[in-house]
Amino acid sequence: MQQEITRDMVRGFLPARPARANKGSFGSVLAAAGSMAYRGAAALCVEGALRGGAGLVYLASVEPVLQLVLARTPECCCCGCRTDAGGGIHPQDTAALREWFAGKNTVLLAGPGLGESAGAVCSNLLGRRPPWAAAVLDADALNALAAGKVRGPLPEHTVLTPHPGEAARLLHTTVGEIQADREAAARQLAEEYRCVAVLKGSGTLIAAPDGTVLRNHTGNAGLARGGSGDVLAGLLAGLLAAGWQQGHSELESAAAAVWLHGAAADRCARRRSATAMLPQDLFADLGALLCELEQPETAGKNAEEREEQDVH
Repeated sequence: MQQEITRDMVRGFLPARPARANKGSFGSVLAAAGSMAYRGAAALCVEGALRGGAGLVYLASVEPVLQLVLARTPECCCCGCRTDAGGGIHPQDTAALREWFAGKNTVLLAGPGLGESAGAVCSNLLGRRPPWAAAVLDADALNALAAGKVRGPLPEHTVLTPHPGEAARLLHTTVGEIQADREAAARQLAEEYRCVAVLKGSGTLIAAPDGTVLRNHTGNAGLARGGSGDVLAGLLAGLLAAGWQQGHSELESAAAAVWLHGAAADRCARRRSATAMLPQDLFADLGALLCELEQPETAGKNAEEREEQDVH
């Protein structure tokens, strides 16, 4: 049976921001993202992680991607990598990343815009005894996983974020079969890969290996464009990093990220229209939404009315 994600549920899943906290209180994210062909994906996921509340966000990528991201979000820390023949991260540089982040309880976000090097990069980052506290795998990382290029078990606290096409590849079936029974597909992903699975689409489903299935009602067709998933993956990683030390699970972080992403999109569509809105536009609406959720005593009736509008 599916359980609906509610506004009150999400409020309880958000990491607290104590007055005496410091950046170390909210964890860190390493985004392995971007390539010469897909530079924007790294920019969107990094900003998502920063806006999601992570104390530190690092980006491992090639120099042209780092330049773009730093111009957009100077708060990002850079891990420069050599460029391979396909314009992506050189796989040999992943050993240094693993060594640098060992013991740091960092959340790995891998996949957005990685391109052709994704298989080797993800295989190295997720190989034997990975140092990550948790992992969010999206886009090209999912394709590498589906192709069998990632060996061994995934980190214990991993979240997969496939759209129906990626889910079909992960389960070796067709998009039609996935869409015919989305709940069964989400459950199968969680069971086979022993992790939380976020099956994106209209009525996004979040499944856990224990059989829990959550359904999201926020969001609209304005999200049906490239870059929306990069924002979601980053937001999820940021929430997971910030909430990890406060006892929030990957299922809770995934539920909060999916609901917030969709609710921000609903507000954005009213400002920009579902046709003209862009993934980068979501961040302004996300900030306003989080402001309300973090200060429920001032949100009042107007916030509840806006949520009703988000649903419809």
